[in-house]
Amino acid sequence: MKRIVVALSVLALVAGCSTDDTAPAPTQTPAAEPARAPAAQDPIGTVVPLPGAPEGIVVTSSGIAVAAVREPDGLRLLDAATGVERSFVPTVGAPRHLSLAGPDGPVLAPLESSDELLLVDPANGATLSTTRGVGRQPHDAVVTADGATVVTNEMGGGVVFVRNGVVTASLPAGPVQPGGVAAVGNYAAVADVQGNGIWIYSGPDQKLVAQGPLGTKLTHATSLSPDLAAFADTDGGAVYLERITPDISEVARIDAPGNPYGLAYDADRKLLLITLTESNILRVVDVAEPASPRIVVDSPTVRQANSVAVDPRTGNVLVTGSDPGADSSLQIIPADSVDAS
Repeated sequence: MKRIVVALSVLALVAGCSTDDTAPAPTQTPAAEPARAPAAQDPIGTVVPLPGAPEGIVVTSSGIAVAAVREPDGLRLLDAATGVERSFVPTVGAPRHLSLAGPDGPVLAPLESSDELLLVDPANGATLSTTRGVGRQPHDAVVTADGATVVTNEMGGGVVFVRNGVVTASLPAGPVQPGGVAAVGNYAAVADVQGNGIWIYSGPDQKLVAQGPLGTKLTHATSLSPDLAAFADTDGGAVYLERITPDISEVARIDAPGNPYGLAYDADRKLLLITLTESNILRVVDVAEPASPRIVVDSPTVRQANSVAVDPRTGNVLVTGSDPGADSSLQIIPADSVDAS
């Protein structure tokens, strides 16, 4: 097991003196991206046309799926069992990633082009709050256990903290280009898409508390428990399981060749779901024993499977076909097709 510990004094040097020889500033390189997927080959389950190149997707405990779409920009509220659209919520600019503030919502929707964070009721599409000035091109957002909302400031670096619809703090890079973020107890674990590892922020204290290198270039993150998260190493062809205390320790590395990108976790069955964008594959991994993950099945998906979510009522898996045009779709995979048993 590899252990990474970063002292707060070193973190202070990184933030305050980027020229210090013992703590060089994060590097700036091209960001990790999903592969350009080939045509799909017989995706399993049901495929429903879904216009707008859907990217982020979440499913509530009431069985409502919410997908982020483009042109027109907005949120499509769907029946998670059938993919039938319930309503459309227009937004100013397209969100990329979505998350849930609680099991049944509301939905957090960062709007990259307007630098806003929306809180949306998935039951009726009502906008509950709009928070402006949440960085430059806010990419992802989560709510930590203490109630802090942490937004990744993709083009500005660092993160922004929000409480009750109000910005309470903005921390500079840190991560040069923060992408995905996972809520891990009271902490927010942020992946830097330019290859600068993961950065851990305290929700209650609104400060950076740990940092460490990880993989080649990460993109997305998802929480598995109050102290465990998964990170997609999109350029490195792997997914890492990391313990966050907030010190960072590696628990396992999962082989995931072909630009792993979308991540989701089925807490009931202890299954980690990984989309492999280069091959249109959903890799299902049993992580009941996090130190010994076991690949259960590889299932064919729709083209450009950039995002994945689990219906908590049924265990069905929803995958977005994020390629625009005729391949723009939603795939609903029956739970028994990805069962660990």
